[in-house]
Amino acid sequence: MDKNTFTQTVRNWLEKFLKKHLADSHEVLEVLIPESSLSKLNNEHIKSIADYSSWDFKPDVIAILQQKDTEKITLAILNRSNSALSLKEIGEINLYAKLCGAEFAFLTSLNGISSEVSLLLIEDEIRERLLEYSPNKNIIIFSWSEADNNVDSKSIVPLDAKKFLLS
Repeated sequence: MDKNTFTQTVRNWLEKFLKKHLADSHEVLEVLIPESSLSKLNNEHIKSIADYSSWDFKPDVIAILQQKDTEKITLAILNRSNSALSLKEIGEINLYAKLCGAEFAFLTSLNGISSEVSLLLIEDEIRERLLEYSPNKNIIIFSWSEADNNVDSKSIVPLDAKKFLLS
């Protein structure tokens, strides 16, 4: 699958996933494939978030969410890769999530996680340091199955995200 097709596929998945799983707590306002860095997007919702002007980065997919009880605008971000995920991709999405205070951060690949990173993620302490971007918020990593056109259920990291992702 080429990058553009993969991006559109995971964008569609993210929109359906968030609408289904967050129906009680959030409204999904928009799901975008940004053409430029977030600070340069001409989007009224993003402009309503404090410090957006310093967000000089571009995730592959963003979802703009609004909490139903407080009407606060938050983001879900997703990066995708056609190759096996390395520390570079994990570090990048971790930084993006920290900078924008993401509600959710997802990282997906057509080829899973590199063997070097897999070894690191086995150790609880290292996995927590790599994936946690805010207290009680972790990057959710998964492989995308081209055959099933869905999340590969055996690939989800951290394991405690499996129930959330697959329910």
